[in-house]
Amino acid sequence: MVKLPSPFSPPLLYFLLTLMPFLVIPQSPTDQTRTTLLIIKQQWGNPLQLSSWNTSSPPCSWPEITCTRDMVTGLNLTNYNITESIPPSICDLKNLTMLDLSYNCFSGYFPTILYNCSNLQYLDLSQNYFAGPIPSNIDRLSSSLRYIDVGANSFSGDIPRAIGQLLELRFLKLYANEFNGSFPAEIGNLSNLEDLSMPYNPLFTPAKIPPEFGKLKKLTFLWITQANLIGKIPGNFSGLSSLEWLDLSSNDLEGPIPKSLFQLKNLSVAYLYNNRLTGGIPTPIQSLNLTLIDLSNNNLSGSIPEDFGKLQQLEFLHLHLNLFSSDVPASIGLLPALTTLRSLMFLIGRPRFFVKLAERKLPKKVIRLRRTVVARHNG
Repeated sequence: MVKLPSPFSPPLLYFLLTLMPFLVIPQSPTDQTRTTLLIIKQQWGNPLQLSSWNTSSPPCSWPEITCTRDMVTGLNLTNYNITESIPPSICDLKNLTMLDLSYNCFSGYFPTILYNCSNLQYLDLSQNYFAGPIPSNIDRLSSSLRYIDVGANSFSGDIPRAIGQLLELRFLKLYANEFNGSFPAEIGNLSNLEDLSMPYNPLFTPAKIPPEFGKLKKLTFLWITQANLIGKIPGNFSGLSSLEWLDLSSNDLEGPIPKSLFQLKNLSVAYLYNNRLTGGIPTPIQSLNLTLIDLSNNNLSGSIPEDFGKLQQLEFLHLHLNLFSSDVPASIGLLPALTTLRSLMFLIGRPRFFVKLAERKLPKKVIRLRRTVVARHNG
């Protein structure tokens, strides 16, 4: 029998055998993901809440994990009392699109290591202890980012102009920080923005509302209460054609209410109280979806429009602490949804004007208010 030659010489075969203990068998994608997550868990001090993260179960079965086609796409660690920093390895989860780290104890500067999470669409860092400025190159976050919430931290300085480069943003939440600089007009470049929330930032330098904000045609929610706003409400707010909720209360805004404001077809809530607005309430009022109007504590004057009587969905109407001098239109008393007509006794004028309400149709709360006004006047 012919003996075939070995493809390996004895020395080469011996060499290969000695290498075998060092050969690494490639991990499956699931094993790689599990390894990454267990490293993250270890770097966070192995918190008890992550006890389900172990070597014996697939990551997609862990309660904090969201998977798509067996790939980890979401990580929800809200309110886990995590105190350690965010590890760079978190961005080794290459398919990660959602990261919620809210209500923890993270501190330090904005975590720029998240720039490496290239597919991130949703980022919630709210209710932590982050401090310092938001970096000027914030636009290095994923170009796919649609939602960012950095509210209720201690960020300071300016909101950088580069935030206007995150063109896929739908939700921008910057509330309750320690910003002591300004916010940029470039936010008006975010043509897909639906929610802009910047309230409770009283340390902002006094600033006018940029007219560029009037370009946000998809904006449905605008909340900038207690943010040191000055000047007038821009007349080009007529461009906010999708706006449903407007809160500019507790600022230092002055001048008239733009005529276009109450012509926004989708507007349902308007909080403008506690400013220095002057002039009359503009008409015609064409925002027929309004359920709440609060214009209290301003310097508004003139008559209360009959047009309020067209607002069939109106539930709350707050007009107190102004300088109105005319009758309350009887049509207001006929509004079927009205439950609160607040503090009419503070309106300037003869008390009899404030009790000309159609008692037959008024809700009980308004009837009680009518009797209170009469009793105080007669007493």
